[in-house]
Amino acid sequence: MRRLSVLTLVLLLLVSHALGEKTLTLTFTGDVTLGSEEHIRPRPTSFESLDAENGHDYFMANFMDLFSADDQTIINLEGVLSDSSRGENTQKQYRFRGPAYLADILVQSSIEAANISNNHAMDYGNQGFESTKEVLEKAGVAYFGYSQNYIMEKDGLRIAFYGIVSPKFQSLWPRCREEIQALKAEGVNAVVLVFHAGQEYGRHRNSMQENFARKAIDAGADLVIMHHPHVLQGLEIYKDRSICYSLGNFCFGGNTAVRALQTAVVQADLTFDDDGRYLGQLLRIYPAHISGDSSVNNFQPVRVSGAEAEAVMKLIQDDTGFDLVPYDEELGYAPQSYVPAQTVISVP
Repeated sequence: MRRLSVLTLVLLLLVSHALGEKTLTLTFTGDVTLGSEEHIRPRPTSFESLDAENGHDYFMANFMDLFSADDQTIINLEGVLSDSSRGENTQKQYRFRGPAYLADILVQSSIEAANISNNHAMDYGNQGFESTKEVLEKAGVAYFGYSQNYIMEKDGLRIAFYGIVSPKFQSLWPRCREEIQALKAEGVNAVVLVFHAGQEYGRHRNSMQENFARKAIDAGADLVIMHHPHVLQGLEIYKDRSICYSLGNFCFGGNTAVRALQTAVVQADLTFDDDGRYLGQLLRIYPAHISGDSSVNNFQPVRVSGAEAEAVMKLIQDDTGFDLVPYDEELGYAPQSYVPAQTVISVP
């Protein structure tokens, strides 16, 4: 009888400990461009034309169940939101802009935050950049990047997001390190760093991506998400923190052609104890295609299964130094192993 009482007490303690833990689910996608190039906009196949024909809820329709059920959905917004073409940088080969009303796509799709630190944020100069921020603010979509962080608050937890773009890596890195450390010193419970870097259409991460991601974690980041290559790259676990080297494109209005079809949406469960101490993370990988039509970009990403899902996972595995948990047909995603935060990162 005494053994039963002890066992019961242990079970009650375990249950109370589990009840004391908190989990926040963050969803990350690849590059999102709401709009197109100026000369493409009038075409019937342009992003704007499909929006006029199908409505704002068309683009993310196949992922609304994920986006609406999580605690936060975060995209990389690749391009400008502005009703004016003033300041267009005609020296660049590709310039992406969408009218301000397209920000409603994010609102209707339950996308709460956007990284704006990338190589298309200044396609229309300072006018376009400032307009993008104003449009997002008016729509109620948080943004971060270019030395501006965003802190998400929920259930007594504070998660900080910070973005940086690679062409300014050397000059911005000291500020980035200081910002991560300052956020931790201020008491945020976790820091997510979004880094826009890598070789476009390069299937493998380069040393700069790798070195930066590891340095960011050394500085106190708890999760690193990367974009820019437009194709999928691998994962790494460094000091018990995850690095996603490239999520590829997602809803990408910048290209009407399909140059790289495969993409993935990554969900991260971050767990904390009742005092807010970071405990660990678990990733789920949802294989997808950027378009339901492989011959032309219809700007409506779709989840894939079977051989198509396995092909997506192979692209990620080819740039990953450990065996990923494979795609589960019944679950509809690849559930990765939980990574407990056994390494305590000391922030100077």
